Amino acid sequence: MNDRGAIELQVSAVGTPSPASEPLITLAVPSGESLGVGRSVMEELGGVVVAVRAASPAARAGLEAGDRVVAIDGIVPRDLIDVQYQIDGRQFVAVDYVREGVAATARVEFDSDPDLGIEFQQPTFDGLRQCNNNCEFCFIRGLPKGLRRTLYIRDDDYRYSFLFGNFLTLTNLAEDDWRRICYQRLSPLRVSVHATDPGVRARLLAHPGASPILPQLDRLGAAGITVHAQVVLCPGLNDGQTLEQTIFELAERDHVVESVAVVPVGISDHLRVREIRAVQADEAGRVVDSLVGWHRHFRRRLGRGFVYPSDELFLIAERRLPGEAFYDGFPQLQNGVGLTRVMLGDWRRARRHLPSGLLEPRRVGWLCGRAARVALEAMAADASAVENLDVSVHVVENTLFGRSIGVSGLMSGRDVATTLAGSGLDLAILPRSAFGHDGERTLDEWSVATLEEASGVAIRLASTASELITASVG
Repeated sequence: MNDRGAIELQVSAVGTPSPASEPLITLAVPSGESLGVGRSVMEELGGVVVAVRAASPAARAGLEAGDRVVAIDGIVPRDLIDVQYQIDGRQFVAVDYVREGVAATARVEFDSDPDLGIEFQQPTFDGLRQCNNNCEFCFIRGLPKGLRRTLYIRDDDYRYSFLFGNFLTLTNLAEDDWRRICYQRLSPLRVSVHATDPGVRARLLAHPGASPILPQLDRLGAAGITVHAQVVLCPGLNDGQTLEQTIFELAERDHVVESVAVVPVGISDHLRVREIRAVQADEAGRVVDSLVGWHRHFRRRLGRGFVYPSDELFLIAERRLPGEAFYDGFPQLQNGVGLTRVMLGDWRRARRHLPSGLLEPRRVGWLCGRAARVALEAMAADASAVENLDVSVHVVENTLFGRSIGVSGLMSGRDVATTLAGSGLDLAILPRSAFGHDGERTLDEWSVATLEEASGVAIRLASTASELITASVG
């Protein structure tokens, strides 16, 4: 707020270096008054608050759900990263906001809580960066109609990579984006490499203008930024010698690249492909053998395995999963690398809480995709040792995307209802991941209540071994 009692905003980039001579665009709005002329501008700035945590710094300052935060210390944030950057290490900040068309300022003080305590409607206030590639294997291109609208957004936003671990390709970055990434030290990022050979990578991305990936990784490394890389394995395109070249050229940059995940391409029945095909069992076996050999080599050379096959590659190749030590702390867990091993480890620790028996007989079904079947069947054998508890594993065949898709998180409500029909179960337990980040609805918009009504079976959700036991025994 300036000395005339007006909120004065600098519409500039937080944390992005700019020449000292570059003028700032300012907008002055009288505090405590209707926005008037500045309304259309102010209503497009900043982010909308959807929740304020009780007793948080923002709550103590009087901020409420529905407010639009337009500036922090006069600087307009573009996203949640800017908000965090602006408050980092501060004892107090001035938050300019708009409530029901009226501009106001709140003084937010921090004690032991370094977070504002605000949940925004969207983490990026200026929109979501869209993908400019046209990968033939893009899963979003293969989605059927009628699913959640947000599923059809082809995001390739470096901010989502930093905040949530999404993978990006680095093909849509302007120079200002590079400057911001390096200046704010947005690390680590997760990068879809696929191949270090420029021609092969451009072909896989269907983006002839894609810049070579190695110089981009070198630029990130020079700024002290690290990445976790992934290779989506497409037989005949980036396997064999191309895969070996990719892995070893990335390993030459082990100070930048912390890990590499190799995952088999997933092809839904709705995806029209010309060059891409699924990985066959013999191909998966050869790739797993190569990756495990390179893994041993890098463990001796780098002190870590560096390259990690996904669980699905082991499954396709019909090979046993390695132990926990293989995964070096599971840096690629959300990419399906070591997820089954984590689940089995959690079960070993949680199964001691299984009771000796139940008072009444109970038939419980654990529903999953094909990829989780082997692990869940081993766990179900332990659970069925409980007197009066009968646990069975039911694989939900994926007719929405195709039977080649075995990920539990992609189960549809329709397929779950079909699996439960006539099952005679007293209770079905489903993975929480199949119901979105909020645990509300499946990809095809089925809620738990809708599934219970359609199947006549009680349903509970679980995401950990402890939750699975609690739900199963009641």
